[in-house]
Amino acid sequence: MKRLGKQSPRHNFFLNPYQDVRFTSCPKCGGKTKQRKLPLVIHIDPMNLLALNKTCRYCPYCDLLIAHQDELEAQLAAIFASRNPEAIGNDYLVLGTIDRAVWRKGVQASLGLQDMLDNLHDFKHVWQFEPAHYGWVKDE
Repeated sequence: MKRLGKQSPRHNFFLNPYQDVRFTSCPKCGGKTKQRKLPLVIHIDPMNLLALNKTCRYCPYCDLLIAHQDELEAQLAAIFASRNPEAIGNDYLVLGTIDRAVWRKGVQASLGLQDMLDNLHDFKHVWQFEPAHYGWVKDE
């Protein structure tokens, strides 16, 4: 698999599109998930790259990081409302993570595209889960 980042891949990833399922239990192993706050690197069309420090659900047994799509999109809309309103609602892709020290450096002085890619940890795998397959009950 071709990698974008220069650092070793980290975490399996799931972008949760289900607003009524919050994953306090892991959809893979059933174990309790924890919360983990880490900088996600996100590409927003057409040419925006952002490192967002985001709290996600995390299963340490499966090394699975779960970001809730509705929360992520609300944060992106709030950020771009003042910076670049035309980007609100554009397609985006969560690429991976960067180390907290690199993210802090980027908060002080903006990181360039090459710096971001040099420090990017791609995801090992991006997983999809279907509610019906796992027996989740959706609120109606």
